[in-house]
Amino acid sequence: MFEKTLIPVAYGERPEEVKKAGRLLKSLGARSVCLYHVNEPGSFFSGADLSWLTLLSEELEETGLVVEIKTGEGHIASTIAETALLEGVDGIYLKAKRRWHIETMLLGSISQDLLRLADVPVFVHKARPRLSDDGTEPDSSDLRILYATDLDEASARLLPYVMEFQGAWCHVLHIRGRMADPITERARREAVDGELQAVAEELRPYYERVTIEARIGNPASEVLHVSNQIEADIVALGRKSPAFLSAPMGAIAERIVIGSRASIFLVPQPGGRNAS
Repeated sequence: MFEKTLIPVAYGERPEEVKKAGRLLKSLGARSVCLYHVNEPGSFFSGADLSWLTLLSEELEETGLVVEIKTGEGHIASTIAETALLEGVDGIYLKAKRRWHIETMLLGSISQDLLRLADVPVFVHKARPRLSDDGTEPDSSDLRILYATDLDEASARLLPYVMEFQGAWCHVLHIRGRMADPITERARREAVDGELQAVAEELRPYYERVTIEARIGNPASEVLHVSNQIEADIVALGRKSPAFLSAPMGAIAERIVIGSRASIFLVPQPGGRNAS
C-alpha cells in the first residue's frame, strides 16, 4: 500500500520528526521514500542551500528505508500531485501540524488543494496513531480503522486498502438520509444491513475484530462523532468524482479532514482529475 511513498518536505523540517514518520510508514509496508521539495516562485527560501534535504535523507535511511531526493518548482500542490504520478508512488504522506513555509500551515490551502488534486492515495497523519519517541516501530497490529462507506463504487475501490491496513479493529460505518415513508425506510435499512454484513465478512480475515454500524444523519458530523467514540487511529474515505472539496461531497470530506483527530486515508477515483 505504501511500498513507495512520496513525502513532501519544506525548509525547517525536523529530521527526528521525519524519521518518526519513516518508522510509521515502514510498519505499514513502505520500502522506499521519495523526499520531495517544491521551490515556490517568489518564496523567501527559493534557491536556498538544500543540504538540509541530505540530513533528512540520512535520518530516514537509518530506519532501513531506501531514500531518494527530488526537487521541483511551481505551484506546490499541483507540482506534488504531478510528481506523485510521474514517480509511480503508491501514496503521499502529509504530516499535520507543521509548517510548509512561514506563512502556510498544512491544513490550509496547499493541503486542501493537494487532497483535491492528487490522483494517488493521500495519508494525512494527525494526532493518531501516535508516533513513537523511543526509536521503535509503531505496532500496526494495534490499529483501529474507521471505514466510512457509502456502499458505492468509490467505497468499494477503498476496500482493498482497508484490508492492507489490518490491525485490531475495523469499524464499518454507513451514514444515510431517512427514507420518505416507513415501508421504504424498512426496506432500505434491511438492504444496508445486508450490504454491511457482506463487507464485514470480507474484512474479518484481516482484523481481530470487525463491527458494522448504520446511522441516519449528517455524514461529516456522524463520522467525526463515531471516530472519537471508538478512538479511531485512521479514518478511511473514498473520494468521488467530481473532485474532493467540490460541492456537495467535498464540503463533507473537508469537515472530516479538518475536524478529525484521527489520521485520514483518502483514495481518489482513478484518473479523475489528470486523465487528460
